[in-house]
Amino acid sequence: MDRELAARYSDVILKTGIDVQPGQPVLIRTEVAHRAMAEALSRRAYELGSSYVHVIYSDRRLERARLESSSAGHLGYVPSFTRHLYGIFVEENWASISLTGSENPDELEGQDPSRQGAVRKAAAAAARDWLAAVSSNAIRWNVCLDPTPLWAAKVMGSQRDWERRIWKLLTPILRLDREDPARAWLDHDAELKRKAGILNSARFDHFHFVGPGTDLRVGMSGDRVFSGGRCRARDGRLFFPNIPTEEIFSTPDCRRTEGVVRCTRPVEVNGTNVEDAWFRFESGRVAAHGASRNAAALDQFLSTDEGAVMIGEIALVGCDSPIYRSGRTFHSILFDENASSHIALGNGYTECVEGSAGLGEDALRALGCNVSLVHTDFMIGSEAVDVDGVDASGGRVPVMRKGMFVI
Repeated sequence: MDRELAARYSDVILKTGIDVQPGQPVLIRTEVAHRAMAEALSRRAYELGSSYVHVIYSDRRLERARLESSSAGHLGYVPSFTRHLYGIFVEENWASISLTGSENPDELEGQDPSRQGAVRKAAAAAARDWLAAVSSNAIRWNVCLDPTPLWAAKVMGSQRDWERRIWKLLTPILRLDREDPARAWLDHDAELKRKAGILNSARFDHFHFVGPGTDLRVGMSGDRVFSGGRCRARDGRLFFPNIPTEEIFSTPDCRRTEGVVRCTRPVEVNGTNVEDAWFRFESGRVAAHGASRNAAALDQFLSTDEGAVMIGEIALVGCDSPIYRSGRTFHSILFDENASSHIALGNGYTECVEGSAGLGEDALRALGCNVSLVHTDFMIGSEAVDVDGVDASGGRVPVMRKGMFVI
């Protein structure tokens, strides 16, 4: 990435993404492969007045070493300072950037799903308060991406001239080709909110997805709202949780999911690529499931906790999304979830449940808001999928036809 493009991207992430303020500390979480981009973001954050930038690096090779060599009894260990550190990030209103893009997307292929699940469940439990702050938008946070050679090769088919080719693909998706990228993102935000507003006014009882291998009803409740684009944090400032973002989303009533659904894109589950996943729901819970590749990883994910078998999110994405139109599978949940409509198994977003502020887990469950240590998106939309909104009397309103919004 050339210097000018890096500067434009850094400004989009810091100004439009997390809206960093003078005196505010910033957390960056990323793999070691992204050191250059982390440095660029840190430098720009300081120029914008950030009081301190803390970078937490991870390395999938070290994760693999632990998975292959640690005794099973130690896989659930998490140092006590982890919970304390993430508590500080919430208490002091840090803005958070998750800079994604795996150095090697296949690093954890073939690892024992039960061992992977033990590590990730323990890590999520240690960061429970942090995850709650993120899901409720108590802090400003953003997930973005920095490409790597192996990831680009997985997307483009080879590493040949990878940097030029991948940025040619990503630049319009990130709106970095616009004269004013920040303005372009704000205009996009307005359109997402227009669509969300229509659904919020309709107050549908449930949504009905129909397509090849899919006949799924996702129940809502009267206190649910759709959101999209920018969100408002506890301090009143607006931020983009994801860049890019193409979705409008809500938290369904997790007790009211019925039917069968077939996934239209692969998804990474606990570091393992799962393909052709499908689910059958009864009374809100996954009653049967399968996958053509790495089904064991899906089995392990669903056994994480009681909430892992219930839906925490419904999201609608049109097939006019620039990510979908690219014709690529990105092997990145950030990009692939913004290519097509999806559901998420696991934790719900309390921001989409009116009157949920400050409620404990039992009270959230009583409202049908799912509670879980995990949250993984499964893409279910395509040009072959229609979506109707159905009101309490059974009246149907077309929402999407052939994967495109008709509202």
